[in-house]
Amino acid sequence: MNSHLGTKLVAIAAVTLLAAGCGSTTQNGYQGAHPVQRTTTNEMNTIVFIDHQLNRTDITKTIFGERVQDTVKVTLDRSGISNSATGQLEVWTMIRNRTDYDLQIEGKALFFDANQAPLMDETMWRRVYVPANGTAIYKETSLNDRAAYFLVELREGR
Repeated sequence: MNSHLGTKLVAIAAVTLLAAGCGSTTQNGYQGAHPVQRTTTNEMNTIVFIDHQLNRTDITKTIFGERVQDTVKVTLDRSGISNSATGQLEVWTMIRNRTDYDLQIEGKALFFDANQAPLMDETMWRRVYVPANGTAIYKETSLNDRAAYFLVELREGR
């Protein structure tokens, strides 16, 4: 009889652990595995991956602690800004492909004035080809000389 009770307790414990794993939450209360980047605010003068299949970190809370899973197809090696001779803001970033196959990355830049107000100076999506395990440069220039800040969004080519 005690052996039968022990088997039932083990079964109940296993079901409880399974249910706890299925109900795990990520940062800020999201259910399941969602990229941490979806919960962060974009700062000025940053480059963000809006396609979370390119580069993301999933942090899932479980009863055993936090489980961190990284997905990395591309990384940013360097980035910078400068002013052109005509006073326009130029932004650039070096994209490194971490995969064994060629990728198409699309970028779009949004520009803001000195008060961080949008200038409605937004570029069109522009495609950059990044060879397998290689690098490519994405570069954009603002349309007017009032731009003081930028935000670049990157996604996989469609």
